[in-house]
Amino acid sequence: MNQKSIENNLKNPARFFIEHLNSVDSTNSYLNEKGKSGAPEWTVVVAEQQTGGRGRYQRQWESPPESGLWFSLLLRPQITTRYLNLINLFTAWTLSQYLEKTILAVKRQRIDIALKWPNDLLIDSRKISGILLEGSFSAEQLQYIVVGIGLNVNQNYSDFPEELQDKAGSLRTATGLLWSRSELLAGYLDFYFDNYQHYFPDNPSAIVDLYQDKVAMSGREITVKNENVALTGTFSGLTPEGYLILQHNGALRIITAGDIFGN
Repeated sequence: MNQKSIENNLKNPARFFIEHLNSVDSTNSYLNEKGKSGAPEWTVVVAEQQTGGRGRYQRQWESPPESGLWFSLLLRPQITTRYLNLINLFTAWTLSQYLEKTILAVKRQRIDIALKWPNDLLIDSRKISGILLEGSFSAEQLQYIVVGIGLNVNQNYSDFPEELQDKAGSLRTATGLLWSRSELLAGYLDFYFDNYQHYFPDNPSAIVDLYQDKVAMSGREITVKNENVALTGTFSGLTPEGYLILQHNGALRIITAGDIFGN
């Protein structure tokens, strides 16, 4: 994969500002600095390898060379911080939709991809992708947001660290196929761009309904962990801002962040 191969697969390369790197500590950190310097919206940084890839809560994200898609996208949406999480849900939903359609077209097989609130994609309960949002704000107005995506593409189970081999998966383990990362990335960027124009800034509330149709564990008893606090209750839907509604001890609690586990 290189910059030219990505651009050659885009419907309209002029819509994006692509930068391909052989190695970087974190595409999010790299693009965040470019955002501070005024980089334009739709700047995309993709790396063959991340040496310090991060997930939420500064957790390490395994980003081995030439096996997955490790990339970040710069957006400057006209929304307040109240609706920031909708970018998270939108990214997860578009990625799941794009991958399902692509797998169906190539393999002639439908594979369902579930969304684990707030930012994971699962196939058969194995995590194949995670999303990390980082941004800059002025008062309640968003200046820019960096959308970081890690997608496991061509790994085998044995390629994952031992502690992840029963939890992680990839497109290859799910389909038995090797995938062109350039084609996948270009196709997803086109899909993301087209849908983004429809939902932001005029129709963001529709994203919640789209996401809820694919969300895992809805209506089930779950445990939500955030730092040292754990709450158990029923996953009872999402707020208009995309936050989790937990029915806990007879009352509804709004959960803005945390890890959820099925019981």
